[in-house]
Amino acid sequence: MPADETAKNAQLLIQAGFIHKEMAGVYVYLPLGLIVLEKIKQIVREEMNAVDSQELMMTTLQPKELWEKTDRWDDSKVDNWFKTKLASGAELGVGLTHEEPVVDAVSQYLKSYKDMPFSVYQIQNKFRNELRAKNGLLRGREFVMKDAYSFATSDLQHKEIYEKIASAYTKVYDRLGIGDITFRTKADGGYFTEKLSDEYQTMSQAGEDKVFFVKEDNIYYNQEVAPSKALDLDLKDEPLADFQEVKAENIIGATELAKHFKLRLEQTTKTIFYTSASGKMIAAVVRGDYDINEIKLARSAGISSLLLANEETVKKITGASVGYAGLINLPAEVDIFVDESCQNLMNFEMGTNKTGYHAINVNWGRDVKQPAQYYDIKVAKEGDINPETGKKYAMHRAVEVGNIFPLESKYTDALGLYYSDQNGDNQSIIMGCYGIGISRLMGVLAELFADDKGLVWPESVAPFKVFLAQIGVDDQVSAECQKLYDELSNDAIEVFWDDRQVRPGEKFADADLYGIPYRLVVSQKTIQSGVYELKKRTDNDLKMINKNELFKILAS
Repeated sequence: MPADETAKNAQLLIQAGFIHKEMAGVYVYLPLGLIVLEKIKQIVREEMNAVDSQELMMTTLQPKELWEKTDRWDDSKVDNWFKTKLASGAELGVGLTHEEPVVDAVSQYLKSYKDMPFSVYQIQNKFRNELRAKNGLLRGREFVMKDAYSFATSDLQHKEIYEKIASAYTKVYDRLGIGDITFRTKADGGYFTEKLSDEYQTMSQAGEDKVFFVKEDNIYYNQEVAPSKALDLDLKDEPLADFQEVKAENIIGATELAKHFKLRLEQTTKTIFYTSASGKMIAAVVRGDYDINEIKLARSAGISSLLLANEETVKKITGASVGYAGLINLPAEVDIFVDESCQNLMNFEMGTNKTGYHAINVNWGRDVKQPAQYYDIKVAKEGDINPETGKKYAMHRAVEVGNIFPLESKYTDALGLYYSDQNGDNQSIIMGCYGIGISRLMGVLAELFADDKGLVWPESVAPFKVFLAQIGVDDQVSAECQKLYDELSNDAIEVFWDDRQVRPGEKFADADLYGIPYRLVVSQKTIQSGVYELKKRTDNDLKMINKNELFKILAS
């Protein structure tokens, strides 16, 4: 076992001989692992074919020029590229996604409205320069992915194909045994689209994401975009206290300020400064028990990206060092966004924009201008209120196992792909993008379906259905095993035949470690008694059954 491998899924898969770790985030799929991987691929392939998506295979190497047309070549726009050069010096990208190449390929064949709607997909190795490749197959630098792309003439037509592929995803997860814990979740579109995307999140403590949900209302959000309303502090009966400007040097951070001033954490505030691409200054204010959600803040401000202001910029704008910022005497040219958690605050703390000083007993309208509008710009917390229903959120860690992005005409317009309508006029083409992490799914299944003995694969992807344990090497036992192996194989029942000359306990332990659904034992004892010993991986009890019963169970 590699000393630096801490992820449960990778540890199990390495121990069982399914994968070999080449380097951080890069794994070799050994024979057993490749069988599982191919079975996952096949399930995905069958469900994509069922919704009339057509399989193709695009190139891994991608020309720089295509990505420049969509303004995504720059590392400041897409920062996890692997890039390389030809001997001529020409730059190439190593495929992490294929919006640009698929549009380029389709442009040679798509001309008329009659050609749509349609979708294409591929199953291919992808490469991403991940900074944190520390979670086994859940976050890799080289991984296997199914990505699909749809093309439509209208939003309505796009929505129809979008939902067809969504239904295919649901069937995939059901067949993998995770359908009841995998949920369609609203998320940020990232560098794919400015719209919200749909993620498929599988509940797992191994996950890096946090999903906020109201289960009875079928509401699921990734924390990065979860709309939230803070619980009311019920301060309305508290009398207004006199404003005070207090020296409090080197006391930085809401928690420390609350302790120093003997306030509730919820009666402190945080003011953080950002700059936009155009150079506009933005001040964001949240209650002290929350953090700024930069994705929500950018959406509220109507801009694509934010940059945290450096110390020099903060001092230039506020006149004070970082840590003492607030809205008091803030220059008018700064755009202010105050989170709704601050709306009902009374007698709260805020920076004074004077180095070493904080204000307490601050009140809206008296000591600082009442905001004309409050925003939702905070990172949601468990127990917050979902504003759509008024119900409290629950939260669970989760792993993203699929995603769907509504791309609109962002890529087709940028690359000059249009279609001719009934009147012969050029019109924009609406795209969708659909991803499923094949190798990530393998890691998720290893995380979820395991016990202290090893893996417990769902039958749909197990490398074999039956572990045939031959106990003894005499001719009679070998002949019975051969006969049984042939009969099972002829019935399309996959069999792993262990004829090693090792102790029975070692074979049984390996059967459990590999996670094969059934263990079947053949020995002199079973031959003499005319029965077989069968044990299901998920059961503790052994069954002694005849051949008819055996085939009936295994055929189900």
